[in-house]
Amino acid sequence: MDNQATISAIIIDDEPDAINLLEMYLRQFSSIKVIGTEINAKKGLALAKETLPELVFLDIDMPDMNGLMVANKIQSENSYSEIVFTTAHQHYAYDALDIEPLDFLNKPFCIADLENVMLKYDAKIEKRKREKKLDLFINSQVDAPKIKLPTTSGTLFIDIRNIVMLRANISNCDVYLDDGTIETITRKLHKVANIINSPTFFQISRSTYINMNFLQRVDKKNFKGIISYNQTTREEPISRGKMILFEKMIKFPSSLD
Repeated sequence: MDNQATISAIIIDDEPDAINLLEMYLRQFSSIKVIGTEINAKKGLALAKETLPELVFLDIDMPDMNGLMVANKIQSENSYSEIVFTTAHQHYAYDALDIEPLDFLNKPFCIADLENVMLKYDAKIEKRKREKKLDLFINSQVDAPKIKLPTTSGTLFIDIRNIVMLRANISNCDVYLDDGTIETITRKLHKVANIINSPTFFQISRSTYINMNFLQRVDKKNFKGIISYNQTTREEPISRGKMILFEKMIKFPSSLD
């Protein structure tokens, strides 16, 4: 593990004593920083959405909202955070496996259990790095096949490398191309993004994806991304939550100012 790196973590547990004990344990790991705690599950979900931590230590048996439901909601909106379930009830373990958590800790647990969690986390991060490198290599070496998209006037056959940006347009999706043209696709934004299915496309807001190959600069102060194509420069707003995720992306480190 890189001791200089800081792994952000939050704790969601309805028992304050359990939070305090876990925080005490986590202070033994110089690479981990607890950036928030919450005893209310719904508020904990909001905290996870706002901070996008690398690790979420999540109790399952909570009164206002089951931890399994919280984990499902986190994973449906954020593939970045890893879930570590903590519970005193082993019968939840089987249900928790459907969510594919990083680990499952039975209370009471100890420092050694957390060391195993971090070993699993390190292994998963290294796997992600290898997969990203492979994706980038494939995308740079292989001519991607054209995709077929239904338009308001017919069918568009296009190489995804020529797509600059996707923008929601009610029940349709506008596709901005590098030759300056805009095509209206008769599919919703997320459907078009799924068809493209490329790691070079990043969602910067609820309504917009951009092709990172056309990204020129990121303005962190004003939450904007500047993209350039065909002698055109556009400023596109980046939502606060997406900016946090953007800064954490392995492919695009903090050199973008």
